[in-house]
Amino acid sequence: MKIGIYGGSFNPIHIGHEKIAKLVLKELNLDKLLVIPVGIPSHRENNLKDSFFRYELCKIVFEDIDKIEVSDIEIKKDKISYTYDTLLEIIDIYGSKHEYFEIIGEDSLENFRSWKNYEKILDLCKLVVLKRKNCNTKKNEIKHKNIIFLKNSYFDFSSTEIREKLKLKEDISHMVNPKILKLLENR
Repeated sequence: MKIGIYGGSFNPIHIGHEKIAKLVLKELNLDKLLVIPVGIPSHRENNLKDSFFRYELCKIVFEDIDKIEVSDIEIKKDKISYTYDTLLEIIDIYGSKHEYFEIIGEDSLENFRSWKNYEKILDLCKLVVLKRKNCNTKKNEIKHKNIIFLKNSYFDFSSTEIREKLKLKEDISHMVNPKILKLLENR
């Protein structure tokens, strides 16, 4: 099987995340895509709230797509989440005979060398990089046979912007799945 791993804060999940998930399923011809909301992030301050709420929103968004499974593998832990450790756990669950694809944004590639065991990550899976606005990976480019760049559309908003709009009671209907709009607005 070809198994994709798409981790992130999903704080909250938005239309861009959905489109990326569908794009990688199609372009990489994946048999399964694991969407993994981060528990305690390793690469930034932990300002994430309501881990299980983020997890539930992801489940609602992807509930009708057979090949996508939302995993609580990181949020149920009581320690910092590292991609390397999660990847080892996933390989342990599904087996080493499969091909794994770690999905990241171009902004994450900029500091990929600082990730725990980044070289071992590249040995265990293919690293699939998606373009992000205002990113320039040329300044810190890593060359490796297991790095794949996918062409994707840019999105003119972020989860941070959505959270700000929610605080100000502004319209976010064009940014999030209709299934979760009311849940976000009523929170």
